[in-house]
Order: sequence, then C-alpha cells, then structure tokens
Amino acid sequence: MEIRPLTQAEQKYAYKQSMQIRGQTGSIGILQGGYGADNEFHSVFHEISSRLKTEEFEADLQEALCSGEYSVLENLDAMREFTLQHPQKGFPGTEYGFRVETEKFAYLVHCNPEKDSDNVEIHCYVKEWLDHHISEAEKGIRFINSKYNELFRIEDGEKIKIRYSDGGEQERVCRYIDEYHTEVGNNLYHICQFAEIMERNGSEYAPVEPETVQTEEKEQGQEEKTEGTLELKTQFGTTENVTLTVNTYVDNNSLYVGMTTEEDGFPEPYGDVTVNLLSSVPPYCAFVDTNNMPELEDFLVKNGIAEFTGMTQRSGYCSYPLYLFSAEKMRGLCPDGMAAYEQANGFDRKPEKKEKSR
Repeated sequence: MEIRPLTQAEQKYAYKQSMQIRGQTGSIGILQGGYGADNEFHSVFHEISSRLKTEEFEADLQEALCSGEYSVLENLDAMREFTLQHPQKGFPGTEYGFRVETEKFAYLVHCNPEKDSDNVEIHCYVKEWLDHHISEAEKGIRFINSKYNELFRIEDGEKIKIRYSDGGEQERVCRYIDEYHTEVGNNLYHICQFAEIMERNGSEYAPVEPETVQTEEKEQGQEEKTEGTLELKTQFGTTENVTLTVNTYVDNNSLYVGMTTEEDGFPEPYGDVTVNLLSSVPPYCAFVDTNNMPELEDFLVKNGIAEFTGMTQRSGYCSYPLYLFSAEKMRGLCPDGMAAYEQANGFDRKPEKKEKSR
C-alpha cells in the first residue's frame, strides 16, 4: 500500500465527476465522513457503480481504512500532521488531497484539516482505469474547425472563452473524454460537432491563458456560479441553487434537460428534469420526471421555463406530464446545449405555440 500527495493531474478527480468521466475512470463510489466527538473517523458510502462495488473492493477498502499505513485518517490530529509535512498547491484555501493506492484500487482523498467534521471525501476508483484516463488526458483537448483543421489545444481542466454573435462572452471549463470528444461546461460534444455549432451560430472560441485562469480564478469562478442559477424549492423543504443543462437522447434526438449544482466550484449532477419514454414528441417538448422530483412542475412554471401541454403518458406505475419548453428561455440558460439540440433536429427556432390539449 502506498500513500502520497495527489499530483496536479490527479487533483481534478478528487471531486464528483460527470457521468461520462465516471464510466471511463472506473469510479466506484464516494466515501464521505469526518471526525466525531470521539475523534474517530465516521463515514457513509455513496455508490456510483454497483457493478464495480464488488466484495473484493469492499474488503480492500476496509483493509485500507483499518491499516496502520492508513493512519493519516486515524484521527484529526494525524491528518493535520500529514498535510503539514507534505505542502501542496492546487486546492483552494485549506483543502488538501492525497492518494492511497492498493494493488487494484486507488483512493483519492480530498480533505480539509481545518474543519472539525464532515471534512473528508474519499473517491474510489479502479486503479488501472483511472491511471489510463489520466495518461490519455495528458494529450490535451483538441479544438478544430469544421474541416478538421486543428486550431489549438488546451490541457484537461483548462478553459476556453466563447464569443457569441450578439457580443456576449462566456468562459467554459473543458474536460478530456477521448481524442474526439470533450466536455465544454456541462455538455458533451464530438469535437467536430462543437466546431459546426460554433460556426453555424457565428460564434468564436479561443483558449484562456493559464495565467489568466490562475490570477482571476476566484472572480471568474464566482461569475460562473451566479450566471443562470435558479432556486429550486425541494420536496424536503430545502432550497437548492441549480443550473439547467440541455442535450439530446441518443436513440431519438428528443430533448433532454438535466439539473446541476455547484460544489467547491465544480458542477455536480443533481437530477434529471426530463425522462425518455421512447415516444415521438413535438419539438421542444419533453416528459417531466415528476416521479423522482414532484417539485419540478412548480419550478418550471414559476421560472417561465416550460408550460404543461395537458398531455400525460403512463410508464409502469407512474404518469409523466408532457411540457413545452420555452426555446427563448432555454437558449438564454443553456445556449450551447440548445444549439446542439436544434442542430440535431434540423430546426432553428421555436415553432408556433399551439393551444393546449383539452
């Protein structure tokens, strides 16, 4: 067993990842916890992949947590001593990260030794998968034009600036998926698809210099957190600040709308607004997942995002309402995702509003 501080490349994987990156890195789950009044480590495991959460993994995790070599988590004082002895850059404030590695698994520990409780996240991976993805990501993210001519490359996790035809500008963090795919913000693109969308919309894009990212990280990060953020009153009586994402379902190109939150400056999937019932639906329409989030209808209507068509469809024991999403509103909230959806379906603007079904 080996324990060491995280490398700069590994630090990006000590946060919650998108579904695509989870699958490629062999993400098994996240162990969250901290130290109670007894100064012992208490935790709860959040499963990501039931297929990878094998008996072998559970035994390995238990051995790692109980091993004397893992004494850095034995108590809060031990964790503080380890972080003082191994200074590290890359995390904000007093946060810190280190890696515990066994024969088959890698545990990326993200902690804050200055907090007394709820200060540890252990991101559990299949070691071979994680290391392969990190190695591949070192190639950088390639941006091209629609003729496949390379324009520039950026490192995994760096930003690009998009200048829209109306004069607006936005910066987006980009993540490496493979040689031909990248995540720009919360959306997944084939690199040629992204180029075609940008050219079609008259938008330009260029890398943000790393020095700019570092010196202005706090100010820009705050802008990205607040832009397009909406309040969701949950069924549990709490309030979440969320942003919407748009994509298409692979099998029928119909509208997909998702919801994310921000955690430590990184987007974290919160839930699916829509559900794919494999039915033919009109443009800009989608069935809303009121089964898992009954508060969605009130959220969509109050924010002027969508309106009920009067139609529902049953699937299993649940009945899902069909909503017509405002193309104008969604373009403002998710310009890149809406551009991809509209291109995939071959239309540019919202169709005429039709009278609701009776």
